[in-house]
Amino acid sequence: MAAKPKTFLSGAGLVWRRQGALWWIYIVNAALALLSAGGMVERAGDALNHSLAAQRLVHGFSLGALTELMSQPEAPLELPGTGFLFFPFVFLVFLLFATGGVLALYYRDERLTAGPFFEACGQHFWRFLRLLVYLVIAFIPIGIVGGITGQLHDHIDEAAISPYPAVEVFAAGAVVILLLLMCLRLWFDMAQVIAVAEDEKRMHKALRRSAALLRRNFGSLFWLYFRISLIGWVVCGLALQWWKNYVSPESGGAAFFLGQFIIVFWLSTRLWQRASEAMWYRQYQMEALTGAGVTEPEPVLTPVGAAAPVR
Repeated sequence: MAAKPKTFLSGAGLVWRRQGALWWIYIVNAALALLSAGGMVERAGDALNHSLAAQRLVHGFSLGALTELMSQPEAPLELPGTGFLFFPFVFLVFLLFATGGVLALYYRDERLTAGPFFEACGQHFWRFLRLLVYLVIAFIPIGIVGGITGQLHDHIDEAAISPYPAVEVFAAGAVVILLLLMCLRLWFDMAQVIAVAEDEKRMHKALRRSAALLRRNFGSLFWLYFRISLIGWVVCGLALQWWKNYVSPESGGAAFFLGQFIIVFWLSTRLWQRASEAMWYRQYQMEALTGAGVTEPEPVLTPVGAAAPVR
């Protein structure tokens, strides 16, 4: 069953209409990033404000100056320790918590008040945590493929006279691994959508249903997911290239706003994927009901987080 042609653009429109979710995620990300970088910025500022090496870093990049600063006794630019990883972990937990509410918001395409939204977040948090464990386990075979690719690259690089065969093997392996990762991400994305749309409590069943759905509709779903990913890669790549070529090291304001644009756009493309997946599944359900001869919306399509009817 093919996806509706409008799903691709309608997903972007849905993110725009419900953009509050995007800005809340961005605000939490920015706050945690400030907390994470605060200590290092303070130490680096104390050292660079009284060092001639600051000019070699502000007006360009000098590896020697960076190495010199890292070797100072007070370690102003020391490598981040375990504390540096705490805030990214907090952000991961926050995203895991918020995903249930965001998917309920996109699936219904209605404005959810705080109560239903956070109800959906809390109701799906532990389910999605179990799903995350399954995802980590599913990464293991792909990691094995990556290790085999690396060993094969090293072997060909040592045996071949020309460097090109090893590079070609590495490129082919990277493409295969990237496609596998995208398919894996899409599989688990749809499992989350099914869990929210059908109020499925058993994540292993949601994964089985998601796998069957992908097997029957792989072309339309993967093309939907891939196009949005490609737009994100291209736009962020062009922004980084612009930063490299046209933003001078002294232009702190321009670098800040360009960096925030990249972050917001990257978050937007991810939410665009989730919105498009939710809309695709809602249309899939409607077409399945129509094919079964059901014309009324009585066969419960109400997702978690819906407000209770007024009696």
